[in-house]
Amino acid sequence: MFSAENTWNEIEDSGVMVAVVPIGATEQHGTNLPLSTDTLLAVPLAEALAERLGAYLVPQMPFGQSEGWLAYPGTVSLSTDTLRAVIGDIVRSLAVNGFTMVVFLSVHGGNDIIADMLGPLEEAYPSVRLIYADMVRVFEKATTAAGVPMAVHADECEASMLLALHGELVGPHPTDNPAPPGGYPRGRARDVSPRGSFGEPSKATKAKGQRIWDAIVPMIVADVVEQLFDGRDGKSQIA
Repeated sequence: MFSAENTWNEIEDSGVMVAVVPIGATEQHGTNLPLSTDTLLAVPLAEALAERLGAYLVPQMPFGQSEGWLAYPGTVSLSTDTLRAVIGDIVRSLAVNGFTMVVFLSVHGGNDIIADMLGPLEEAYPSVRLIYADMVRVFEKATTAAGVPMAVHADECEASMLLALHGELVGPHPTDNPAPPGGYPRGRARDVSPRGSFGEPSKATKAKGQRIWDAIVPMIVADVVEQLFDGRDGKSQIA
């Protein structure tokens, strides 16, 4: 794996052609999880993926599409147009560098709009294969395997994962709030959950979080490797 801690000539001499880009978010996560939760959870998944692919791990972007949480102080959101421009500039930069595959990874549902941006970018840069890691499907499988409810927002799942990763950042005063049917209502979330959680973070434990991590890391690696498989000639697009 390569990263921004390498020099440019080390990247060039390596011949690496795959880049992994973690896209985070800076948004409220209830009363006991930090604003950086989605970024902190995305990075180790991106690291594991980059390690498996022998890829260049691009530094994480800490902002995403978080319009629904702007009523909570500290939240920073990019507009759809800005996010589209940023993703486009990242792809353009890596294409000029000579990378032929770019994988975007995010655990924040608001960033799923990135998936719709990649088709036009592949047309603009036909030499580059673009993938958005499908975290919704992977999270569903991993939480089921770990025996923890599927993640909604600032809930048992996310709090447990962060306890296993950065326990020192998890506060002692969680606020439970049952997730409404169909998920949280974007745009008026604070009316439904004044304290910001949509689930039961009080039930989180480090052990539950470790079970989720043990399940989700190999799953996301396998999911992306499967997407990189070239069915036309029956050969993998990675080494």
